[in-house]
Amino acid sequence: MKKKIIHLSLFTSAFFLISCGGGNKASDESTAEKKEEIETFVEKEFTYPLPTAFEVSQMLSNANTTYSPEIVNDPANSDKYIATWQKAANLGVYGADLSYAATFDKTQETIDFLDVSKKLIDDLNITSAFNESMAQRIENNMDNVDSLIFIVTESFYDTYNYLNQNGEEKTSILVIAGSVIEGLHITCELVKMSENKGELMAVLANQKAQVDKLVELMENHKDDVNVSKVLPNLRFISLTYEQLGEGTEMTEGQFSDIANSVKEMRDHIVG
Repeated sequence: MKKKIIHLSLFTSAFFLISCGGGNKASDESTAEKKEEIETFVEKEFTYPLPTAFEVSQMLSNANTTYSPEIVNDPANSDKYIATWQKAANLGVYGADLSYAATFDKTQETIDFLDVSKKLIDDLNITSAFNESMAQRIENNMDNVDSLIFIVTESFYDTYNYLNQNGEEKTSILVIAGSVIEGLHITCELVKMSENKGELMAVLANQKAQVDKLVELMENHKDDVNVSKVLPNLRFISLTYEQLGEGTEMTEGQFSDIANSVKEMRDHIVG
């Protein structure tokens, strides 16, 4: 059975089979070639049920939003996550926050989210290959968003693959869940702050498919004690999304219902 790759998530983890550079034509061509090789391999080996956190962040960027530090999870909160499900889900949350910060060129914030992700990875005993040169590679590519996206996205696949190969599929799904919920949360909060609500509501509506797919994945492990900490709330979010008809715009009432259900679940995860 093919492995199902994460959303985004996460990012946070066993990083880098390749090194991405930027700055001259030869380097750009080399990066493009390596990217094509990775994409070809991944397309053959994996099934992607969900978009990466960077894809969600790019949709928000295309909608002319800005970075709002008050809506992400404070890295200092990581110290209060004790249970396994909390650590895994918040690894996903911080992964989504990392993507959001990196998309908007927030260098220090990106490094902070990277550091806290490393901490949670260590706490979860995900010893796969967290490459100590990873932080340096990210710092070296802070002015090259395309390369940064490539590096971090490739790390999602590596981490997810590691977890599944080591019998930790349930942990990987919790990471995915945290990443999806944080992406929804960021989108909802930006809708509330924006004058351009229609375009951002469309971004939120487009995330319905990933919620439905995530519920489907988690239902396979519904009896697991850790998965059960997250699945009921996720089912409720899926139900609120059912209000949306095919090809129709999201109304203010529908947005309010979805935003409230997302907030309830996000508060449950982040604490």
